[in-house]
Amino acid sequence: MTLFDIHKEFFLPLEYMGDENKNGGLTKNNPRKWTDKEIDWALMLKKRGFNNKQIAKYLYRQPLSVSIKMKRLSKKDSMSYNEPHREDKYLHNELFLSEINPKIVLDLFAGPNSYYEGKVEELYTNDVEPTFNTYYNEKAEKLVCKLYYKGCTYYLIDVDPFGSAYQCFDLCIRMATKGIIITLGEMGHKRFKRLDFVRRCYGINDLNDFTSSNIVSEIIKIGERNKKKLIPIFVKDYRNISRVYFKIEEMKITEQWEG
Repeated sequence: MTLFDIHKEFFLPLEYMGDENKNGGLTKNNPRKWTDKEIDWALMLKKRGFNNKQIAKYLYRQPLSVSIKMKRLSKKDSMSYNEPHREDKYLHNELFLSEINPKIVLDLFAGPNSYYEGKVEELYTNDVEPTFNTYYNEKAEKLVCKLYYKGCTYYLIDVDPFGSAYQCFDLCIRMATKGIIITLGEMGHKRFKRLDFVRRCYGINDLNDFTSSNIVSEIIKIGERNKKKLIPIFVKDYRNISRVYFKIEEMKITEQWEG
């Protein structure tokens, strides 16, 4: 299984493709027009952290075509994706650390540099990209299965994927003892009016119901079935993503058998 198998929802919908032009003998392939929807899709993927080679795979294009297009877009200042919310994200990271005081942290999608470096006593980082110097270099779904099997626990788990990490929620909630932070990359589907993923995972069947609060409510239910009480401390809605900071408490089971 490849990285692209995990994120099948990121393949460009065929109806967003432009028409092919005749190449006039200058190129090996017939060049395809870039539609506004395809450009938006490419920018969304770039925002999620995918590189040009990966984006080309999702757009059914050649990497060179994507590289050229991204350079042209960057000159129009379309590429400063994280700047509007990075400062706010780090601020709330800091506030949440102060709230739960975690000593052991698992940064499940750490990227090349983990925010938690030097901020906690014990840090375990992971990223599927093998060139990143992280503690683990595995697919998140596979790694959490291994860690749970080994009986690992963490004060805090940060789940900040390039898309959705829905398949990791159950085991991460089980392994986290004080808090879990989840970035909802699936919120980006709303701008394309895509309900297939959220319908399947969260029972959302209408765009009006496609809100972070409804997804948070469903995640709280996932916590309950794992005997954890998830308390949202911060819910931050940014452009096309949301980031939710849950404090975790053990759920007290008070129901008794009735005679």
